[in-house]
Amino acid sequence: MSHQIHTDNLGNYVRVRTGKLDANANDPNGEYPFFTCAVEPLKITAYSYDCECVLVAGNGDLNVKYFNGKFDAYQRTYIIESTDKSILDVRYLFHFLSEYVNKLREMCIGGVIKYIKLNFLTDAQIYLPPIDEQRRIAGILDKADAIRYKRQESIRLTNVFLRSVFLDMFGDPVKNSKKWEMKKFADVGTLDRGVSKNRPRNAPELLGGPYPLIQTGDVANSNGYIRSYKSTYSEVGLRQSKMWPSGTLCITIAANIAKTGILTFDACFPDSVVGFAPNELTTTEYVQSWLGFLQKSLEENAPESAQKNINLDILRKLNIPVPDIELQHEFTKRVKATQDIKSKFVTASVQETQLFESLSQRALNGDL
Repeated sequence: MSHQIHTDNLGNYVRVRTGKLDANANDPNGEYPFFTCAVEPLKITAYSYDCECVLVAGNGDLNVKYFNGKFDAYQRTYIIESTDKSILDVRYLFHFLSEYVNKLREMCIGGVIKYIKLNFLTDAQIYLPPIDEQRRIAGILDKADAIRYKRQESIRLTNVFLRSVFLDMFGDPVKNSKKWEMKKFADVGTLDRGVSKNRPRNAPELLGGPYPLIQTGDVANSNGYIRSYKSTYSEVGLRQSKMWPSGTLCITIAANIAKTGILTFDACFPDSVVGFAPNELTTTEYVQSWLGFLQKSLEENAPESAQKNINLDILRKLNIPVPDIELQHEFTKRVKATQDIKSKFVTASVQETQLFESLSQRALNGDL
């Protein structure tokens, strides 16, 4: 269905607040969601807000969430409510901002830590059809998103299976229940930060060439293996960075903490990502799975200034159980066998995401 497009400033239809809390205010035993700039919410024991809203991470790798209920929020998280739900439907607003976040990423300012300003949101031009049409569009996109979710749930269950295989073979790596020899992470391979010397990091002359550039979001959303990229370096960009070989384990240390992905091609990445290569004591897949058990703890306990981060020294000093290398190799074989199935799910999920994004663009511009 085609409509004449009428747009207006989003700020005319929403109330925008930010959270008030430090990112370390979370409590794993809390009963309420605590929204930070991370993709997954944490927990907290009390709440400051009780509303239907859209939450936008104000820095790091931006993300958008919908929530209706009691919660609290980090001071750099934007809380966006419709001032009149008979004019602007909140689910419609969620889908609009989920699409608009791609533009927000392009608009980010700042040096080491990228962030968005309030007016980046309030000045956004939103297509506002009648409320019944908004609800129809939101309903279509909700159904399409549900299909994507089912595919992603298949991927999640595959990860759950591999996690159970790891526990069966190696025991609980946090408690070291099978009493393996312990080493420092620095002693089982090489750990080094990515390189991005130039400031600003997004200077036009650095980008647009043939060399893959991996960002923290690419790692966090990789489902274990990094098979695609959104940015590239030019020759100038490559000279101020470093090319890492395929097979490198990428570990995020800012915004998304201790998320991992194994490169399937040579690529550069900035110093918000650490690269790991195993020595004769470990395999990449074992280390990746071990970090998966530590990820939530590392994220919850990460120090915070402008955004959550950990440093290379914290990683190097982590204690890692070191099982027999033959057992690790057997685990790697099982991971790769399962990965063949998982990669089919991932490929289908990517295709469904592309279709969903196309559908969103059409719907939110009045062409659906």
